[in-house]
Amino acid sequence: MPRNELDVLIGLRLSIVRRAADMLVMHFGDIRPHSSGEGTTGAYALHVQCPWRIDGLIETITGSGDLWVYAGPGERPANWSYEHGLSLQDQKFGELVGRYDRSTRSWLNEADRLVVMAVAHTHTGDARIELTGDHLIRIFPDGSAHEAWRFFAPGADCHFVFRGDNEKG
Repeated sequence: MPRNELDVLIGLRLSIVRRAADMLVMHFGDIRPHSSGEGTTGAYALHVQCPWRIDGLIETITGSGDLWVYAGPGERPANWSYEHGLSLQDQKFGELVGRYDRSTRSWLNEADRLVVMAVAHTHTGDARIELTGDHLIRIFPDGSAHEAWRFFAPGADCHFVFRGDNEKG
């Protein structure tokens, strides 16, 4: 059976969650300063540009679609965008992951929770990352002509890239 590129995540905690525009960015392992001297990183990063969701034991906690749902306070302003904050996804990340760091625009998990227990991905790019606390990250590409997700060690030249046309890099 071929080695799963995501196996190195087993035993590491989901330490950082952030976005780059509407792309989900997750880091795993100890939080450390970025090599550029600006921001933070983990030992490994996963960039997700396709639909995803995080499930709990009996319900979906949040997913890619929650980015466009206003979560208040009050009525949704006419000119509101997820870039202004206050999305349902923002609210759910705060509840699940932990403290929001404005300087890095990241949710930081500084506790010993959300540790990777198991990982898998299919030849069509569906991926699942099982975490402690009965949490499950599900990734499911929905197209055939673009990058769906990318996995790498920050600072390394080698990236595992899954594209919808099954071309991997």
